[in-house]
Amino acid sequence: MTYSSLARPAWLLVAAATIGACSKGAASSAPSPATAPASTAAASPVAARPAAGALPSGVTAAMVAEGDSLFHAKSCRNCHGPDAKGRTNGPDLTSGKFMHVNGTYQDFVRIITSGVPADSIKDKSHTLAMNPRGGGRPPLLTDDQIRSVAAYVYSLNHK
Repeated sequence: MTYSSLARPAWLLVAAATIGACSKGAASSAPSPATAPASTAAASPVAARPAAGALPSGVTAAMVAEGDSLFHAKSCRNCHGPDAKGRTNGPDLTSGKFMHVNGTYQDFVRIITSGVPADSIKDKSHTLAMNPRGGGRPPLLTDDQIRSVAAYVYSLNHK
């Protein structure tokens, strides 16, 4: 046997031992399910929100993609801009600062469904009402389309 043929198995043993030690260390540093703290999601509204980048329950990447298409094909882009950063007639939807919604997916669904009457607009620099269901021109957005547009707008702020 040559030196290189003897060194190869030894190297493999050292590598395997190192990997095994690292994985044991990572596992032992994480709390076991028995000692993990109880969930407080029900007690805290912040804990109930999906993690950054996560989609709310029932929302799919396909819904976000469809919502993106609808946002740009319908009147949404006319007021909120093609980049959703706002225009004269509609606020920025990417800043995370909202006046008419609380930033949850369900609240985006609500406001797209019901709209914002002109007399309810909080930022008086925007003077045009947000029509319910995506605008004044038929075809209006269906319930499924509203959920998709809401998913897209939600995704703009939860990356």
